[in-house]
Amino acid sequence: MKLYQFMKQSIFVMAVLTLTTSCTKPQDNKPGSDPGDPTGTGSSGGYKVTVTTIAGKLQDQGSAEDGNGSHARFWNPTKMVYDNRNHLLYVADGTVVRSIDEQNNVATYMPLGVISRWSEILDMDLAPGAGGSLYLVTAENDLIKIEPGGNGVKKTVLAERTYGGNATGSLNSSDHFDGANGIATGKSGEIYFFNTFWATMHQIVLNPASSTTGTVKQFVGKALASRSGESWPFADGQGETATFGSGVYDIASDAQGTIYVADAKNYELRMVTPAGMVSSLMLRKVPNYGEEVDGPVSTKARANGVLQVSCSQDGSLIFFNTYGKGGWQNSPALRVVKDKKEVFTLVGTSNAYGDGTEKTAAFGTIGGLASTPDGKTVYVSEPAMKVIRKVVLQ
Repeated sequence: MKLYQFMKQSIFVMAVLTLTTSCTKPQDNKPGSDPGDPTGTGSSGGYKVTVTTIAGKLQDQGSAEDGNGSHARFWNPTKMVYDNRNHLLYVADGTVVRSIDEQNNVATYMPLGVISRWSEILDMDLAPGAGGSLYLVTAENDLIKIEPGGNGVKKTVLAERTYGGNATGSLNSSDHFDGANGIATGKSGEIYFFNTFWATMHQIVLNPASSTTGTVKQFVGKALASRSGESWPFADGQGETATFGSGVYDIASDAQGTIYVADAKNYELRMVTPAGMVSSLMLRKVPNYGEEVDGPVSTKARANGVLQVSCSQDGSLIFFNTYGKGGWQNSPALRVVKDKKEVFTLVGTSNAYGDGTEKTAAFGTIGGLASTPDGKTVYVSEPAMKVIRKVVLQ
């Protein structure tokens, strides 16, 4: 089964479970009463959190039309990136890219047919250049650069392969991509991508004289013995001494070039320095069905899966989402690592889907996260609900 087909089916299953199962709310929401809140600041880390729906109509994909706010329609909104160069949020919507401005106007930035009519976008990140310059990686293992051009966009294919692989060497010389659900741009313009089927992260260094040629290098992660084979024992460390689960669905990078990895099957959020040192930002417990614990990263914090990740530009706020305290039958949680020291739950105590505060808001299935550079706003895409949510921290 193709990875993107599996992801779509998983999204549908989790959405149904979220909608059809009712659960009991925590009995005591007073600050400091939660065992995961040792500081007494409340489960949201002292933040006042407001969640609103800014685009799309709940569970109505329509014809994926453009428009303002609830007049717009989405087909399968997943990965996102916020571009501070033009203050636009870009949303991967199947095989197209949509944009949302500060007034919640939704437009089709890259229309159907520019890259494909069937190869969905697995992830995207910002590329050097003007606002709207993006790197995209697709389900058919293509790496594409999109730039604004004229009345449309300019497409440049950096790697084009359909079979998948884990090869290094000259860019586009062999099959480099295989289920690349994560892509991130480094501080010097290098490109990082994670091959889910091999549990490895590679680095692309483009040639200064040519934006379409370069070298693919192994960066971190010991490659599995066979494609989608049995995972190695869990290990942090330098380069290929570190190991990852075979279920990594997202990566993100900050302005210093540090990369954050949503290592879902290891129930762990990982951190990778520009020098290739891998460490973990929570305690690891496998399997971990339904246990979400806030607190210090080194001694207490745990997660029930880590699925998507985003961060502020300085890396002081690392946002991630999980299945939530009760597993798939409960609402997913939006959580944050603050200053790489402590984990807090921002949204995830309510199971009544809707907008509101940190105590009353709840999400359906989350397909992507994007943060503004200052970390004060986080965007959440919901593929099953067909909407984009906005989370503001004060």
